Amino acid sequence: MKIFKSGLKMWGSIIVAAVISFFLCISMNIICSALFTYETGYKAFVYETETSEKSIAEYDYAYTDKDGDGKDDGTDTKKEEYEDEGYTVITVKQRSTLTGAGKTVFLVSTQVLSLIMVIAFASNASYKQGFKDSNLVKIGHTKNDTLKGFKIGFIGNIPFLAIFVMAVVMSVGLAPDFRTVWYAFLNSHYYSAVMWITGNASTLSQLGILQYVLLFLLQLIVPVISGVAYILGLKEISLSEKIVYKKEVN
Repeated sequence: MKIFKSGLKMWGSIIVAAVISFFLCISMNIICSALFTYETGYKAFVYETETSEKSIAEYDYAYTDKDGDGKDDGTDTKKEEYEDEGYTVITVKQRSTLTGAGKTVFLVSTQVLSLIMVIAFASNASYKQGFKDSNLVKIGHTKNDTLKGFKIGFIGNIPFLAIFVMAVVMSVGLAPDFRTVWYAFLNSHYYSAVMWITGNASTLSQLGILQYVLLFLLQLIVPVISGVAYILGLKEISLSEKIVYKKEVN
């Protein structure tokens, strides 16, 4: 019963980590887009007057830079023609998509930060429980159960295991068009890992068995972290103290 209660408490912790990771993904995407993307042109909307509500025409204009000076060398003749006829042309900037190095920086940085949060949220309570149980085991008030942390972590990760099962069910016919990026956002604390695993697949139905196996393995991270943390607590091992001690010795 105590294991179940501890697992339920971890539910909230992991969900909080996922929610924070969701906003982290959005923030890092904005930052990386600003750093690694550039203006490719604009979309133009043509109105009869400045106060018109509906455009009479619209078109795309791509920038050119023939001499490599970073400036647009083209001329939007359509815009000039419409303006000469008295129409109002309003433009909206278009930017390149986040690819290559920029996308790699976004995915790696987001996943590293999210994983740090998962480790912190999944290990704290389990370590304390293990430390508490170590004394109870010594005086014979409780049995030694080295798997207790894994059990707590498994129960604590049930919401996301349920999402994984839902994804499998939808992929076989219930909702085959469910997009992989939506699944990634539902697992925001593993967003980058999910995007790497799913690759170019846009929907769940396009995923293969190996990809689903890897997605399932992601759901074992919390139980493993919780299990290791509990064992460390049970053996009264403090990694932070060991690191600090080594630094002081050096």
